[in-house]
Amino acid sequence: MHEASVALDLIRVAETVALEHGGGRILALTVRIGQWSAVVPEALHAAFPACAEGTLLAGAHLSIQLVPGVGLCPLHGRVELELQRGLRCPNCDAPTPQLLQGDELELDGLELDGLELDGLELA
Repeated sequence: MHEASVALDLIRVAETVALEHGGGRILALTVRIGQWSAVVPEALHAAFPACAEGTLLAGAHLSIQLVPGVGLCPLHGRVELELQRGLRCPNCDAPTPQLLQGDELELDGLELDGLELDGLELA
């Protein structure tokens, strides 16, 4: 399960950001995960508490926002892609080789004891 290593990386980044803003306990973090990324949200959620033990994030709430896959169809422009269809337009089945969004893994927000940081765009 590589989600444990993903959790550890997110914890490392979150702790660094927290220390840059005066330290303190992290109460919650928000992560954006693209539908087309290699991260399984449920597995990350399961791995997170054990990985956070003994860190500034021990007991923190992990919120995951799923980001849909969006491709560029030559006929229909931006289209939301379906995993089961692959990189093909859901309207005309044309190949959409360019993934515009959906492979993100971003730390989007932290709630520190007394301070909230949003839109971090870190990973």
